[in-house]
Amino acid sequence: MSAVLNVEDVDLGEPSDSLDEVAQRLWRKAIAYGTWDPSKIDFEQDKRDYERLAPEMRAYLESFCGAFYHAEENVARLFCPWIMSAPSTWQQAYLSTQLVEEFKHTDFFARYFKEVFGLLTPKRRLHNPAHDSLLERAQKLLECLDRPEEDRIACIVEAFTHYQGIIEGVQANAGYHIFVHVFGKHGLFPGLSQGFRNIQRDEGRHVGFGMRVLRHYAQRDASLAERIRAVYRTYLPLIRARYGQPIELDGVRYEPPEEERGLERLMEMYERRMRDIFGSHWEVTEQETYSP
Repeated sequence: MSAVLNVEDVDLGEPSDSLDEVAQRLWRKAIAYGTWDPSKIDFEQDKRDYERLAPEMRAYLESFCGAFYHAEENVARLFCPWIMSAPSTWQQAYLSTQLVEEFKHTDFFARYFKEVFGLLTPKRRLHNPAHDSLLERAQKLLECLDRPEEDRIACIVEAFTHYQGIIEGVQANAGYHIFVHVFGKHGLFPGLSQGFRNIQRDEGRHVGFGMRVLRHYAQRDASLAERIRAVYRTYLPLIRARYGQPIELDGVRYEPPEEERGLERLMEMYERRMRDIFGSHWEVTEQETYSP
């Protein structure tokens, strides 16, 4: 269990650091530590663990990993506008490492599906409102490149909230904890555990930089802070509704395992991101649940 949970959550750096200082430091860390190779992880025990699973848990694991596979591939293909919109060389340099890491994560799940599940792609694609609208967000970022600075910054704030703030900072982080409590704490799937540990370390840098960007602009301008809240208001009710739902695979419906506690873990990550952006006082003075 500790193998995943003890990995650094998000790297926010020092409060006094400028965004360029944060980006330069994370660039150095990505170069030094982001060099793990998906092809080197051993899946032999994972294959044996998968064969021993009950049918409902096989369906759950395939669906769970399929959501990550689609998410990583989707953002890898769409992330370039985030790099292009960054206002400095160091910020673009750091974000370029994120693009490479998203393709690396895609490579990991492609290999896992082929070697452990015996599939080239997931059998079903889960509806994910946050990811399904990411292409539109990327197109909007590109359109903003030639606009006045005020408009460009507003687009950047909304895009970072959408991706680093919600998709990575809330959804993916909740997923890591779900995996640990459903499978990892039982000593199952060591290869998948190692992959998640490496991915979580990478995304700790991604989310850390995203949170610093959002905190910077929220403190600078109240209207930008409201834009951040508005993006969360749009997506959080939609992604809340995805948890606790039956899984259908090959025409059979399965209930999620009790240990998932997906909605609870999702909201824990949401509250943590709000404190990262708006400060430790947020929970007392500004807490919103955004129920569906």
